[in-house]
Amino acid sequence: MLQTARQPRHLALLALATVFAVVFVALGFWQYGVAQQDAREEALREGPRQPIVALDELVAPYEPFPSNGSLRRVTTSGTYDADQQFLVPGRVLEGERGYWVVAPVVVDTTGARLPILRGFVTDPDQAAPPPAGKVRITGALAPSDSPVDVGPLPPGQRGSIEVATLINEWGGEVYNAFLFVIAQDPAEPTSAMQPVPPPAPEVDGLDWRNLGYALQWWVFALFAYYLWWRSVREDHLDEVARQEAAHSSPPPESPPGDHPAPDVPEGTHV
Repeated sequence: MLQTARQPRHLALLALATVFAVVFVALGFWQYGVAQQDAREEALREGPRQPIVALDELVAPYEPFPSNGSLRRVTTSGTYDADQQFLVPGRVLEGERGYWVVAPVVVDTTGARLPILRGFVTDPDQAAPPPAGKVRITGALAPSDSPVDVGPLPPGQRGSIEVATLINEWGGEVYNAFLFVIAQDPAEPTSAMQPVPPPAPEVDGLDWRNLGYALQWWVFALFAYYLWWRSVREDHLDEVARQEAAHSSPPPESPPGDHPAPDVPEGTHV
């Protein structure tokens, strides 16, 4: 069959099948991206619809971050520990580089500390102390940052909101999470600190309808090669049948009048 596949006609068909397969695979990946985007948009639409719950209904101090807690809206109340405020450099908001301003709130119900991302400043001098007294905060819950190695930093600055390090330094009980502030009462004392919006959720799911379309395109790519293989196979079988017919045919009969004359003994007259 390999010889049949090497025929110019089948080589041309193979090249055409490859062109179609490449196009179909590309369309499949495009549809796969659409499936991911649709899932992300659905998650963004569903996020604000989730009910706001009390912090302690979703997570407790020292507990692992809940699997369904990322960017979930929660509310809590407590008092800022202004002495533990710190800055996270190298952050960007609306194209400007600056600092996150983070301070822990001692939660009323547990006495544990919860890091609060108060806002963003472009200059460390703009990071005013947090409001004194009791505050009520509504925000989006986020897991601990990964450690970031940014080299030596000035006092009062950290590379990230890494809760494991904060636990060792703050002592006492600490939540294994931090909060993006959405609303706070009383509000921040300075307008120089801009609120940091919660990030878009990282969505691993897919829109199943568009995923089905992607799989269809990839099946079409395989089908193009199947059609080429079938064409080669049929031509090969036809060639084998012709060869078998040629080998099994009986030898041709001699035409009348071509038979040799019988031998006649000498001296015999006919």
